[in-house]
Amino acid sequence: MNFVKKLFFFISLLPAILLADTYPEVIFDNSIVRGAYAKSKVLYTGDSWVENVNKHLLVSDTLFFTPGNSLSLKYLSSKGGFWETSVNYSRQKYNYTVDDSDVLSIRINIKSTNTTLKDLPKLFIRHQHYASDTLSLEKFITAIEYNKWIHLKIPVKNFRITNKQAPILGIGFAQHTASTHYHHIFIDQIEFLPIKYSEIPLQSAAILSEAKGYDKAVHLSWQLPLTPSIRYIKIYRSEDGKEFQPVSIRPIHMQSCLDIVPLIGQKYYYKVTWMDFNYKESPASTVKEVETKPMKDEEIIRLVQLANVNYFVENFDINSGMYMPFRSKNKVIVSTKETAGAILSLVVGVKNDFVKRQTALNRISKIAFFLLKSQTKNGIFPAYYDARKGVPEYRSDKAIYDVQATGSIIEALLIAREFFNENNETENDLRKRITQIYQQVDWSSLLDNNDLLKSKLALLEENDSKNLPLSGLENAINTYLLAIGESKFAITSSTYFNAVYSKFETIKQDTTQSINPYFYNETITEDEFHALKTTHKVDTTVQISVLNSHVAYGLDLPFGKLNRSLLDLYEPFLTIRPESINDSLTNWGKALQNYLHYVKRRDNEIGLGASNSDIWGFYKSNDSVSGYRINPAIGPSSISIDKSIGTKSIISLYKQYGNILFTEYGFRSWLDLQNDDVSDEYNSANQAAIAVMIENAKTGLIWDLYDKIPELKSKREALFGNKK
Repeated sequence: MNFVKKLFFFISLLPAILLADTYPEVIFDNSIVRGAYAKSKVLYTGDSWVENVNKHLLVSDTLFFTPGNSLSLKYLSSKGGFWETSVNYSRQKYNYTVDDSDVLSIRINIKSTNTTLKDLPKLFIRHQHYASDTLSLEKFITAIEYNKWIHLKIPVKNFRITNKQAPILGIGFAQHTASTHYHHIFIDQIEFLPIKYSEIPLQSAAILSEAKGYDKAVHLSWQLPLTPSIRYIKIYRSEDGKEFQPVSIRPIHMQSCLDIVPLIGQKYYYKVTWMDFNYKESPASTVKEVETKPMKDEEIIRLVQLANVNYFVENFDINSGMYMPFRSKNKVIVSTKETAGAILSLVVGVKNDFVKRQTALNRISKIAFFLLKSQTKNGIFPAYYDARKGVPEYRSDKAIYDVQATGSIIEALLIAREFFNENNETENDLRKRITQIYQQVDWSSLLDNNDLLKSKLALLEENDSKNLPLSGLENAINTYLLAIGESKFAITSSTYFNAVYSKFETIKQDTTQSINPYFYNETITEDEFHALKTTHKVDTTVQISVLNSHVAYGLDLPFGKLNRSLLDLYEPFLTIRPESINDSLTNWGKALQNYLHYVKRRDNEIGLGASNSDIWGFYKSNDSVSGYRINPAIGPSSISIDKSIGTKSIISLYKQYGNILFTEYGFRSWLDLQNDDVSDEYNSANQAAIAVMIENAKTGLIWDLYDKIPELKSKREALFGNKK
């Protein structure tokens, strides 16, 4: 059995629980990047001081409680000054909240022997817009000990949090008693735990099933017993089979992992132990010997594709089959649009023997069944569901039914319908359900007064008018092709071009100007739109042409400079072959090529720490701390537009940054070369784009399946005169 098949065999056994590499209740267990922890912040005034690099706490690779590192906090608490530092909760999409019944658990190691209890910092919990009470640590430490890990257990109720529904932003440490001495402590394993947890002793030895080496990674798999007191798997590595060093921990929802090793062609030895909630270890497993070896470029690309597919194999709600964007304590929230990417990735997985056909079939059948029995409005699904109840998840006190998200999941289901074409009861039933889902959408009822689809539907009819029309290149193409297809409530084909080649914005318009809110006969240009934005009086909806020819870096850009991610422009073409929708206005194959080269040339010129021209795909982050980050899906997903450029991007990201960027789930969400930081989460749009675009570059699978959808084929050919 080759590497990819072996790897998938083990990772496919994992239960589907979380997206990140740790638990959502963990604030800090390890820094992915060495040197400084970018998800921390240091502030000090006056004569006080905290050791930092670029205002971040240092990371210790030599002293830690859980491998492989801890945070170093060295400080001077002067009478004429003050200091404060925070360790930020980085997995914000989980919206993690705490209860009074929880305990804040922290491990500290006091390095400076002149440090007294009063010299230790105060502690507080950070929420959005406010912080909890600040507590002294004195009452939670019975006796001070040096160069030893001390366990702090602080009941959350002591912090007197006023709003328990506010998500946790992080933990803060602040100056306590003034002192003339420098103090130094190490901090590790910051987490919220229940007051009571299983403490069944771990008496049986751990089981390491296999260790297999490939290139820079060693694949480890283990057999985990159903013991409720196991919290982590602790991994040890050795280069001589005698001296073992702990290198990492993994949560129990994983039954295998990739360990990135220092050298290719080196022998390594591994063993694992189980760890309980008190971090006591079980007897170690037997030792496995492994040797790494180089992989060819095509093997690396196949591995990257498998890992991205595996992201969706593991992360789903077991009852509905839908994709879970984050974990909630009290209910299971699933995403309609992101499930579309999961469906496409599962189809790719079956095609490549990453996923068993029956496994994918069962999962997609669950999705179809869930959607048919869940609440809709005119056949339109909400953006998010409460998966346990099949009702919309309410955001800002209103339920939003999302037309584009509905289009995305129906399109993916229709592609799956073409793929699962065998004549048996299960696949016949799936095809019937998918057809029913498509045919139940009342597209005609979604039209506004100007015959364009509404982008959103509110719970109450009178609020629908507040939503802008569904329009623009990346938003409209796929949904309008569905809406004009052969369905019970189809709309006219004439809506397509008006919707695709224009977008709508709300501006503050001077009441002295007489401008029709909708310019259907004569749309304004992008420059005219920005001129109108300078006035600030009355909300007016303006229709803007997306055609704005511009030349940059010697390339003709029919839609002007790109002020958004290249992935947005790629989105329609995960499923639609670019050449199949060419019209008199746009040669899509050529346009995508030009935008690919434009973005690459622009990013190479910006640089931002990427000296390798194959490392590109910058985007401007929303926060004020960092500037540009690399989205590791932009370059790799370009493989279906330019195979050479996309391939080089995948190989370069893997070889140059794979040690921090690549995992069992593919590339992490972003890489920040300016701040030496990397995301500890994954982005579903990224994972789907890479998995699907690699396949389209290799075989055209998803494009071919879309071309075959009978309800769309004839209308598309009539619209574009293309017989593909």
